[in-house]
Amino acid sequence: MSARGARGEPILIVHGGAGDLDGEEDRRQYLEGVAAALEAGLAALEGGDARAAVRAAVVHMESHTIMNAGRGAVLDRDGRVCLDAGFMDGASRRFGGVTGVRRCMNPVLLAEHLCADGDYGRFVGAPGSDDVAALAGVTACDESALVTERARRIWAQRCREAAPAGPTPWLDTVGAVALDRGGHVAAAVSTGGMSLKRSGRIGDSPIVGAGFWAADGEGACVTTGVGEVLLRQGTARRCAQLVSEGLQPADAAASALAELVDFPGDERGCSGLIFVAPDGRFVLDHNSREMSGGWARPGGDRRVTHLWRGR
Repeated sequence: MSARGARGEPILIVHGGAGDLDGEEDRRQYLEGVAAALEAGLAALEGGDARAAVRAAVVHMESHTIMNAGRGAVLDRDGRVCLDAGFMDGASRRFGGVTGVRRCMNPVLLAEHLCADGDYGRFVGAPGSDDVAALAGVTACDESALVTERARRIWAQRCREAAPAGPTPWLDTVGAVALDRGGHVAAAVSTGGMSLKRSGRIGDSPIVGAGFWAADGEGACVTTGVGEVLLRQGTARRCAQLVSEGLQPADAAASALAELVDFPGDERGCSGLIFVAPDGRFVLDHNSREMSGGWARPGGDRRVTHLWRGR
């Protein structure tokens, strides 16, 4: 799904993940979360910039407990929450990434802090990622505060279904990209990763170029899906590159997703992305069965949608 905006017209695009859901009630709640994230991000975009917009949208989705990010994220093989996030400012091309977060409900704030203050490292892993919270002025929480009863139920169900196969896809990752009135773009992403992932596993979300990309003059992109495949292809950067080479955003997204090749243990058809170009054109695309998302313009149209593609 794609559309064209007027040149320089601000816009925010968000997604709640690509993968599979358990029924209409889950879909309804996901769409409610996407809609509320759009409102939160739009308020920031109207009064601020692209960075503020993507931050506000992702923080809301991290706090919306049905989504696979922040509180309520899926659990790893050991039954624990392990969060990753990334943030990039298109004006400076500065970025930040954190992985292995276990004591912060909003890891995107940690990634943004590293983006702004990268003198001591812009990509921080466990156990140091939780220590970034104090530097960023973010209140840490007990690990148990991130685990919901729904997440425990899904974990138990997945243990029964997947054992001994290992990690399984779930509606995966939340993200946002935005274009502001100054022509600047930004990208933010947050995830709990794959259900039943091994301890220490890192996917695409916190990795610049794979899970997120933002550069003024090129656009901003956030991916979702099977990290091992997206990492190999550098899909977020690839989509922006194809647009810079002259492809329409819809064609660039389709091509970037088509380049995700199969290899043992992963599913090609379980990914998606959102992208915004410097002139306001944008796209939400996926090769997974489902993907939730939406977009909004200050004082203009807005839409929340659940994309569906049969297998």
